[in-house]
Amino acid sequence: MNEKIIVSPLDWGLGHATRCVPIIRSCLEQGMEVEIASAITHKSFFSQEFPNLTWREAPAYDIKYPKHGWQMPFWIFRQNPRIKKTMREEHKWLADLCEKEKYTQIISDNRFGFFNKKTKSIYITHQLRIAFPGIFSAFEKIGENWHKNIMKNFDEIWVPDYKKFPGLAGKLSHPSYIDKKIKYIGPLSRLAPPPLSDVKKEYDILALISGPEPMRTIFEEQVRKILSKTKGNHYIVRGKIDEENISATELREKILASRTVLCRSGYSTLMDLKLLKANAILVPTPGQTEQIYLAKLWASSSE
Repeated sequence: MNEKIIVSPLDWGLGHATRCVPIIRSCLEQGMEVEIASAITHKSFFSQEFPNLTWREAPAYDIKYPKHGWQMPFWIFRQNPRIKKTMREEHKWLADLCEKEKYTQIISDNRFGFFNKKTKSIYITHQLRIAFPGIFSAFEKIGENWHKNIMKNFDEIWVPDYKKFPGLAGKLSHPSYIDKKIKYIGPLSRLAPPPLSDVKKEYDILALISGPEPMRTIFEEQVRKILSKTKGNHYIVRGKIDEENISATELREKILASRTVLCRSGYSTLMDLKLLKANAILVPTPGQTEQIYLAKLWASSSE
């Protein structure tokens, strides 16, 4: 029986989509039939990466981050009803599709409700433990148990990191519990393979603008002001998920040709930087505790 797989990433920024690329490539190399399901905002990205694959519009979480970082703890609670509603919608949407298309595997990148009890369902995440800010860190155990309960619906949990602590994500990818369903598959990057020789440095600073709105646009505006006052040859990759972006090959060449990369500390970006051994200035999204933790972790590991 031929394997027929559907892959779907969460629509919070572009990172979940980009790290699905090597997964999809691997499935295709093994002769599997692959379909992609995502929010409409990811359509142009996947159409560029895989123009010949079937793409389906899945329900969107469409989460907007708060403008100010201090609002994040309260924002999380306000978004909970919407998250649960989308989980129910995507679960029902997928059940109807599975009945029709007869998939043999489902691969969900952090989509909580994207599983089917009649079909092998795989969940990709690097956040087995969810970081909480400051005084709220005492609630991390609650967040860990919440995510663990979500993951019970899946047959396998794939973690894009190394099994040995700290790996690339530290405590985020190494929880306090043991679960036989958890499999560490190593970092994922669509920018592989790395080069065999050095590339001439053409840019002083390469700015990678990414993340959900409105913080993505705010970051872009700040970066443009800074670079306009900074001597040197600079380049900006805007990273808008609803626009056509530069290809993986082009992005890899830009990073390799840059002395320094200025970017958010999102995990997918960090996996790319690790692969290409890039020098980076990491600017966490305000209030996004995962990125704050990762930036501090990477800063300490480079000292």
